[in-house]
Parts: sequence; C-alpha cells; structure tokens
Amino acid sequence: MARRLGATEAELSALARGDLTGFEGRARAALEFAEKLTLDSNHVGDEIFAALRRHFEEGEIVEIAAVAGLFNYFNRFNNALQMEPTR
Repeated sequence: MARRLGATEAELSALARGDLTGFEGRARAALEFAEKLTLDSNHVGDEIFAALRRHFEEGEIVEIAAVAGLFNYFNRFNNALQMEPTR
C-alpha cells in the first residue's frame, strides 16, 4: 500500500530498520507518534503531542491513532495465528 501511495524503497527500508531520521515535518511527527503508540502507548509524551499539533488538527491526530491502532491489531492477530502477509 505504501508503494502505491508514493513511498520510495529507501523510505520503506528506513522504516523497516526503525530509522526515522530521513523523514521530516508531518511524516516524522506521525511516524514518531505511531511508533510510540506501538511500543509504549501508556507513555506518549507531551513533546510528541506538541509535534503532532504543529502539523495536524485534533481530528487528524485521532485518525492517525486509529490507523496505527488498527494496524497493531492486524499485526498481533496475524502473528498469533502465524499468518504471513500477502501482496
């Protein structure tokens, strides 16, 4: 899906490594939020929300959280059932 939306191979490779240094602005803020939501959702700090609010309205932040949460669900569901993603 990311490729269809214009993500480059370099960006996808960086994401696979957990390297967000090549991303800026809106993309960086959203990715950092999604990463924190995924790894430690009980401790999303004020600095992450401040970065989000510089680029997104409240409804958009809720939407980013919903999408990240939904994909976390899909990943956990598939992992538990030992399912491999299809293309």
